[in-house]
Parts: sequence; structure tokens; C-alpha cells
Amino acid sequence: MMQVIIRQIWIAAILVLGQSVFMQQSAFAQEWPTRSVRMILTGPPGGGPDRVTRWVADSLSKMWGQAVVIENKPGASTRIGAEAVAVAKPDGYTLLSTSSTHTLVKSLFPDTKFDPLTSFSPITPFVRTDVVYIVNADSPYKTLKELIDAHKKSGRPIEYGTFGLGSAFHIFGLLIGQHASVAVLPVPYKGEALSLNDLLGKQIESSFNSVSTALPQIRAGKVRALAVVAPKRSSILPDVPTFAELGYDGLDSGGWFGLFAPAGTPPAIVNKISVDVGKILARPELAQILRAQGLEPIPSTPDAFRRQIAAEVPRWERFIREFHITPN
Repeated sequence: MMQVIIRQIWIAAILVLGQSVFMQQSAFAQEWPTRSVRMILTGPPGGGPDRVTRWVADSLSKMWGQAVVIENKPGASTRIGAEAVAVAKPDGYTLLSTSSTHTLVKSLFPDTKFDPLTSFSPITPFVRTDVVYIVNADSPYKTLKELIDAHKKSGRPIEYGTFGLGSAFHIFGLLIGQHASVAVLPVPYKGEALSLNDLLGKQIESSFNSVSTALPQIRAGKVRALAVVAPKRSSILPDVPTFAELGYDGLDSGGWFGLFAPAGTPPAIVNKISVDVGKILARPELAQILRAQGLEPIPSTPDAFRRQIAAEVPRWERFIREFHITPN
């Protein structure tokens, strides 16, 4: 009888302690933030991730009454910025804004100092982004078939810009080479804005870019879109076929930009940030701006975002293994 009483007392004590911790975290989250928040971005200034991150950060600054400061840390297939956040104090004052490349870095670089899932607390994705394959407007190739046929005939590899070694853009080009039986030559950059600049300067022949980054140059007539990596045609590039339409498997899913905190960040803070970002992305005026640039707002809960990442990691791992992609 005494053992039963003692056990009930322990259970009651644990429940009271758990409720106390929850209430403390909730109170902490209500007061947070009390100072500026640093948001580390894994891409350079000027690209789609940079613009989306700054829109969200500006809105959060006004909502919270505290500055949200963007710090660009591009390079190493998003690892430089991610490593800085992985070791940051998990108090919500250092956040990571990155792309879907985040889900493949551990498979590509086994010595990576962080795990894309366990080293972070996923907060929410910002947007889904379709990816477009482009050439300079002065290129003689009007279609993907013309480009591939010409390179098959010449034996010269198709040169294309990518968002870093082993990135999704890198893999997309390898899939083209595999399906079309044509040689390809990926040219890695620290960010997609940089590859676009070199395409405009004719230093490279073609490039994969998010629609949001390439769209101004497409509309200006400076680059030509040959195909999009998307499940269906882009509403803002309706005349550009999808790779799936052209018979290419595995090129039907673009990417995303999203937000993370260091692992161990109090769940109440993570949930607060997720809810607040969701409110921002739901604003009709911002959603309209994003969709006009090929970006679909897709905010979700931390748990849903974690499940999404967990599903993507093995997919990219398979491609990296299949194509024998290794760091130089």
C-alpha cells in the first residue's frame, strides 16, 4: 500500500513539474524576443532566398518590435551558414534561413559537422520554388531538344551553372545527361545569383535557377527558358514546358526555402516563430508578390516540416550514391 502511495506521489510531482516547465516556457515565449534576432542566410545577396528572407525578416521586425538582422553566409553547399547556426545558443536569437539543399549535405559530405534534421529544430518552410533551366538569349538553342542534339553531334558536354557541388541544381543536370545520354559539365557557384550573372556575361552556357531569380531576366529578354522543374507548368511561364512533359523522370520537384533554429530551442519559441511567419505569408499582398515571382507560400507546422525533411533526405542520398557525387 505504501509503495502505491509513493508511486502516486511521484507521478503527481512529475505532472506538476512538467506543467510548471510548460508554463515557464510559454511565459518565456510571450516575452521573447527582448533583443535583436540574427537570421543567417546560406545564400548570397540578390537571389530568391535572399529576397524572401528579407521580406519575412522585415515583417517579423515590425511584428516583434525588435530588429531581425540578416547575415549572408554563402558557400560549401549551404554548410557554412548552417554550421554557424548548429553551434549557436538555442535561445531563438540565432536562426537559419536555407534552401532544400540543406537536406542533402550530410549525404554528400559525410564529415559535415551537423545533421540536417537532428542538429536543428525545423520551424517552417517559407515557399516552394519552381526551378527553370535557362540559356543566354543569344544562344542558338530555342528548345531543350536543340541544345541536346547539338551537343550529341559535337561531343562537347553541356556546361551548366549550379548552386554548389551536390546541390539539387547539380543533380538536375546529371539527370538530363542520364536520360538524354549526353555529356554534361556542372559549374558550381556559391549562390544562384552568381551563376545567373555569369550566364548573362556568357561565361557559362546554361544554368539552373529558381524561377524567382531568373524571372526578371527572362522578362527582360536577356535569357531564354527551355524547361521548368515542376509538377506542372508555371502559371507565370505558361509557354515553357516541364521536364516531365519532355519525358524526363525525376525532374518534377523543385525546391523550397525555409527556417530553422538550433536543436534544443524551446518548443514554445519555435511554435511562436512558426505561427508568426505563417501569418506573414498568409497576407494577401505578400502572397500575391511571391506568386508573381514563381514562389508559392507553403507555411506549415514544425512537426510537418520535420516530416517533410525526413522524407527528402533518403531521396537525395539515393541520387548522390547513384551518380557517385563526391567532394573535390
